[in-house]
This record gives sequence, structure tokens and C-alpha cells, in this order.
Amino acid sequence: MTETLPLTTTVTVAVASAGRPDQLARCLEVLAAMKDSPEELMVVAQEKDILTQNVARNAGALVVLVKSPGVAHAVQVGIAAASSEVIAFIDDDAEAHADWLTRIRAAFDVDTHLGLLAGRDNVDGDRLAGDSNLKVGLIRHGRVIGNHHLGQGAERPAHHLKGANMSMRVKPARGIDLAGLVNGKGAQTAFELILSLGILASGYVGSYDPRVQVDHFPAPRAPGDERTSYSKERVAIMKHNETVAIGRYASLPIIITYTLRSVFIGDRICCGLATHAILRLGGDREASTRHNGAMKGLLAGLSRAYRARTSS
Repeated sequence: MTETLPLTTTVTVAVASAGRPDQLARCLEVLAAMKDSPEELMVVAQEKDILTQNVARNAGALVVLVKSPGVAHAVQVGIAAASSEVIAFIDDDAEAHADWLTRIRAAFDVDTHLGLLAGRDNVDGDRLAGDSNLKVGLIRHGRVIGNHHLGQGAERPAHHLKGANMSMRVKPARGIDLAGLVNGKGAQTAFELILSLGILASGYVGSYDPRVQVDHFPAPRAPGDERTSYSKERVAIMKHNETVAIGRYASLPIIITYTLRSVFIGDRICCGLATHAILRLGGDREASTRHNGAMKGLLAGLSRAYRARTSS
């Protein structure tokens, strides 16, 4: 009979939480019921958010304080404070499955070259959506593909994470000036892409495993940061952060392909020329606003990425 060796990779489980004490309490309650226990349970909270701090301490979590607003700052502070080899982040409005941590620990234990592990977040608890052939967490032909909430089937390579359910090696993550590259406050869309590509640029590989699951019940965001609000300023921030990630860490061919696709095609939110024209013909009066924001963010992101590359 073959003896099963114990898993040895140490893991810090971290929750970056702001102003949602009820959701945080539920998240921590579910984490406490997992089959496996982390070496460290951490909650990153804003200095003035006493309710969040109290909920975390009552659950026995280490409280790490952050001064600046925005999830990127909180994630960077959490990475700096972690005492384990791997840090696994879960959103405060998500609930981990019983084997979530066990699967994360096993993945990093088996593959020492694994730098980042993306998992599936079942939006509103939907565990059946999507299919096994779906591309998830990839950059293809200048397009950043998400779909982390829709992947089914087996583990496969991935280029980037989604914040609701993301794990990474601490050592390479600490070398990334996440807060210095990202724009915006609150959710700071695409901060995960900066973090992911920075880790891959250090020589590690990435993976998406849809069996590493959390049930995600998206809570309301602060005014101006809503998931369906796309002002010119909001779109500019989204495109800036995505562009910084590509421009700072991707190869020149990928940067060129990404830039050309952004200018001439784009998508419904960050409109390029073709998408803008189609949407305008279809009666979308806000398409021009989003197109202007996307081009502003693209130029600003390329500029910041260039400065970051030349100064490193």
C-alpha cells in the first residue's frame, strides 16, 4: 500500500474587505468550516473601518490595516504581510467550498513552477453555467479573455486571475508595484491582470482549475463604482489598468497586437473604431463617450507602462 505524503506548502488565506461586515462574517464562518485550515487567516481592512476590524478579530483572523483606498492597495499590503509561501484571496461576498484550500495547497505542492492559480467563482451560486471547452483567463490575438465564472472540466493553463478567487506565490508577487501601476479607487478593475502578468514575467506559469470553487454573491459597490456604470472616467481607468498590464509585462508582439485591436476593434465597453460605429448605428448614444474613455485610457496606460519598463 502506497503511503500518501502530507502536503507541505504553507498558505495564507486573505480577505480584503471594506464596509461589508455582514458579508465578511459569513465568508469567515464558511472558511472556518473547510476541511483544511490555513497557516494564517488574514483580513485586510481600512484603518477607519472599525466594524470590519471587529468582525475579523471576533473570527480569530489577523487584521492588517491599509491607509489608501482601493482593492489593489489592500492586496499589495496583504501580500507584503503574509507569512506563508502562497496567499489565497477570496472576496468578502464569496463562500469557499469545503475542499477549496485543500485543492489550492495540492496544486502548488505538486508544481513548484506554478505561480498563480485561478479558480471558478459561481456567480449567485450558479455551479452549472458554462462548459468545458470555454477559453478562460487567457490573452489571445490581443484580446483579454475572462470567463472565470463559466469554466468547467479539467485544469488548464491560464494567463491571469480573477480577484474573487485567486491564489499566488508570495515571493514573485512581492516584486510587483501593484499600487503604483493601477489607477482608480474601489474595485480598480484589471488590477489582477497586472499582478498575474507580473508573476508570469518572473518565470512562473499560471493555471485555471474550475474545481477550485467559491460561490460568489456580488454585493453592491460604492456609488460611481457600480458594475454596470461606464462613464468616460470609469472606462478610461479600466482601459488604463488593462493596458498597463500588457504594456509593462507582455512581449512586444503581444503589445502591438493588443494596441491595434484596442484601436480598431475593442469591445462593447472599451469601444474601438469598429465597435463604436456599429453601436452608434444601433442607437447606443453612450458609445462615443465610452470610445473616448477607452482611447484616453489606452494612451495613458501605454505611457505609464513605458515609464515603468524603462525605469526598472
